[in-house]
Amino acid sequence: MKLSTGMNKQSYNKIAQEWAAIRNNAFVSKLVIDFAQKVNRHGHILDIGCGTGSPLAQFLSDNHFFVTGIDASDRMIEIAQSAHVRNAEFSSCDFFDFESPRQFDGVLAWDSFFHFPKDRQHLIYPKASRFLKPGGYLLFTHGNGNDEHVDSMMGESFYYSCLPKANVYQLLVEHGFSVEYMHKDYLENGTHRSLVVLARKK
Repeated sequence: MKLSTGMNKQSYNKIAQEWAAIRNNAFVSKLVIDFAQKVNRHGHILDIGCGTGSPLAQFLSDNHFFVTGIDASDRMIEIAQSAHVRNAEFSSCDFFDFESPRQFDGVLAWDSFFHFPKDRQHLIYPKASRFLKPGGYLLFTHGNGNDEHVDSMMGESFYYSCLPKANVYQLLVEHGFSVEYMHKDYLENGTHRSLVVLARKK
C-alpha cells in the first residue's frame, strides 16, 4: 500500500486540542535557545510546522523576533491565531506551496521535515536556502536513516520519512549551507530526536 502524507493534516486536526494542552507546558530546547542567540536580534524567523505556536513561536516573540508560522493543520493554526502572539502571524499552508517576498534571518523546522513526502525531501533544502538571507540560520530535526513509514500518536496515524544523514549533509552543502552540527540521537529532558541539524547559509 502506498504511504500518504495526506493523513497528517487530518490527524493533527483531530488531536489539536490535546496537542495544545501538552505543548503549552513543553520546554524550549536549549538548541532552539542557542539558535535564537545566533539569529540577528529583532530578525524575522520562519517557523515551519509551527503547530499551535506554543512554546516556540511564543518564545521567539518574547525574545523580540518577528515570526511567520506555517502549518498544514488549519485547526492548529486556529489555536495559534487565537493566542494573539505578539509580532507573529500564522497561516495554514503546506511548506511546498508557501511563498514569501521576504527573506528571513532564520528558519526553524522543529519536528516537521520528517512529515514531508519521501520523494520531496530533496526539495526542502533549495527552498529553505531561497528563504534565508546570507548568514541566516536553519535549525531542524530529522529522522536518522533512509526511511518511510506510518506510526501512531495519540490514537491517530501519522506519516514519516527521512533521508540518510550523509544525503542531508550533501544537499545542504549543494544549496549553499555550511553545516555547524549534526547531533545524532539527541537527548534532552527525557526527549529524544534522531537527528538535529544547524546550518548557516553562506
